[in-house]
Amino acid sequence: MELCMTITGRCCDLALHPVSFSTAQKVREEGRGIYKTKYLEWWRKGNTCTCGMKLGEDSMVEVTVDGKQMLFNPQPIKDAAVLLRRRMYLDSKARFLALMGYVDEVCSLTWRWENVTEFNPQKFDFFVHRWDRLMHEDGFYIVDDARYNGHFATEHLWGERGGHSMIDPVVIDLEDVRREIQGGYVSVA
Repeated sequence: MELCMTITGRCCDLALHPVSFSTAQKVREEGRGIYKTKYLEWWRKGNTCTCGMKLGEDSMVEVTVDGKQMLFNPQPIKDAAVLLRRRMYLDSKARFLALMGYVDEVCSLTWRWENVTEFNPQKFDFFVHRWDRLMHEDGFYIVDDARYNGHFATEHLWGERGGHSMIDPVVIDLEDVRREIQGGYVSVA
């Protein structure tokens, strides 16, 4: 059998990078203009990018087996979300992080598995980031990847891609975050 899960809505492509004091100042001063200062898409460089589908109120999740639509409750996708993305730098010497990218490209993403022997929605595993605080929006879920029965998809198919606009870059002072955590507050992103 062929199993497909498709999320239709908005694609996110975000990068969270440690930056120096001078770069943090430059990002603050130039705002969106910072994207024009280097080669195209330089802001994606590195291994701290998250590209996936935003799972929000305007998203549609569809699961099919051999083309036949199956009942599927998307709540387990949200339940799998982790809030740890920004914490990776808390024990480092980094002082500032810069968040750049876009969150509004209209598109769809299909995960396709071949040779599935049975369909059981409980066999899905989801890799989901929750960036509420970074994006200043409650319930900001980014679906990064999915597995079925322990297997990653045979193929990922992007479709219906449209234009996007870059977000205003955000500079995060990690000293503020560290003080907040020491004070007993839990960071949500």
